[in-house]
Amino acid sequence: MNGAPRFFVLGAGRSGTSILQSLLSMHARLVVSHELRVLELAVLTGALFDNAGEPNIDERAPRTPAGLALGVRFVELLGEEQLRAADKPEGVYSDKYPPYCEQLAHLDRLWPQAKFVHILRDGRDVVASAIQAFITDRGWRRQAETPTVEQLATHWARQVRAARAYAARLPRERYLEISYEELTRDAANVLDIVLRFVGLEPDASHTAMAKRMRPGKTWRDTASHLELVQFESVADASALNRELGYPPTPLRPSDPGADATQSSWSATLTSPAQWADAGLAARARGDEKRAAFCFTRAIRGKSKDPRGAVALLEQSASGEALFAAMNARGWSDEHSRAALAAWLQARGLDAATARSVMGFHAEHKR
Repeated sequence: MNGAPRFFVLGAGRSGTSILQSLLSMHARLVVSHELRVLELAVLTGALFDNAGEPNIDERAPRTPAGLALGVRFVELLGEEQLRAADKPEGVYSDKYPPYCEQLAHLDRLWPQAKFVHILRDGRDVVASAIQAFITDRGWRRQAETPTVEQLATHWARQVRAARAYAARLPRERYLEISYEELTRDAANVLDIVLRFVGLEPDASHTAMAKRMRPGKTWRDTASHLELVQFESVADASALNRELGYPPTPLRPSDPGADATQSSWSATLTSPAQWADAGLAARARGDEKRAAFCFTRAIRGKSKDPRGAVALLEQSASGEALFAAMNARGWSDEHSRAALAAWLQARGLDAATARSVMGFHAEHKR
């Protein structure tokens, strides 16, 4: 059994690394672990050896060949355990982790025979998906404001360029690029390419699952006009998207495809109050999907309209409602506090506890 990583799956966050990892791991002879961060584990193991177990580790660690070799061996043992746990003892081990994009040089140093599979995605979709994940996914939520479009676009461009820059130094047989769009459109073919690239043959169960893949939503459905303008304002991100062959952003009504995007109706919405008004109008028409789209944008940034949070809290089971609660918990206006108390009760708190929680925040606010 050899648990050394044969290849690494990488790609900027929200580019489809998790979907690719899940599909590949269905193969009878393949285990792709979910972000075990084996590079960090190898470095930490070697550093602890060099420092005789002391926790004071600096950026130069590990400093000795012996420490580095021990770290590599630790990852190999970890890979063997992953294969054994999946009942694939004679299989192939890999790990996926988006930040590997900026760590190829270190991975190449520790595993000079390993290959790299880089999944790419339209930067506009990466940004839109990241914002939505921040709002609805507990694992991504850190605060009551989402990162800005500019921050996310810059981060995406930096990660993709870093991976491609180092890949230019590698032999062609060690680096493969695929796209999220191709994976969701023709998963069987893309997986066939990936598997053969890493030295495996497709199997039946794997192919059957691939046939169930379908393309998802794109930035045309999930990004507002302002968000697209903000993405295009990041020169490096805009240029990279063009380099990757993605179509231009239709920012003017006369641009091809403009009427098929959220831009077609959201171009005039720039302030939280305007977004809240648009959300209320959409709800009045019975369009809850558009209403949620608007209400989240009314509370996403530093400037917020409490009506957005109140409206989202009324839909207590939605993922957006929890993001709204994170915003409303520190506000003192009557409507927000009442909506939050009702939301807490809808999620199982008794009325007395809900009032107590609200009272704590009221005292804290003062």
